[in-house]
Amino acid sequence: MITVIGIFENPELAEEACSYLMANGFTNEKVDLHTTSADDVDKNRVGDFFGHLFNEVDEAAHYATLAQNGTIVTIHALSAREGQEALDVMNNYGAVDVKASDDDTSAGTGSQSRIVERVVDDSKRLRGNKIL
Repeated sequence: MITVIGIFENPELAEEACSYLMANGFTNEKVDLHTTSADDVDKNRVGDFFGHLFNEVDEAAHYATLAQNGTIVTIHALSAREGQEALDVMNNYGAVDVKASDDDTSAGTGSQSRIVERVVDDSKRLRGNKIL
C-alpha cells in the first residue's frame, strides 16, 4: 500500500480535494482528512502519525511542524497509479510545498504532496475531526 500526504493551509481546499477524489473512484475508507487544532493532545497525535510514517526524526518533525496549523489529507492507495492520481489532485487543489530545503529532493521535483511507500497502522491514522 502507498500513503499519499497533502498538507493544506486552507481547509476548504482540502475538503474540495477529498470530495473530488471520492467522486472519482476513491472510497471514504481510503481518504483521511484531519484539521490540526492547537490542543497539545492533537499535536502529539499528529507528531506520532509522522513519526510512524518516516524513519528520520528530523523528517517527521518537519512534516509535523508544517501540519501544525493546517489540514492533513492522507490517501491510502492500492497502487502506484492510484497514488500518483491522488498526489496530482492534492497538488492541483493547493497542497503546500513539503520540501525541507532547496537540497531536499525527497518530495520530488515540483511536488507539494508526498508519496510514501509505507502502510499506516490503523491506530495511527488521522481519521480526523470532520466527516465527509
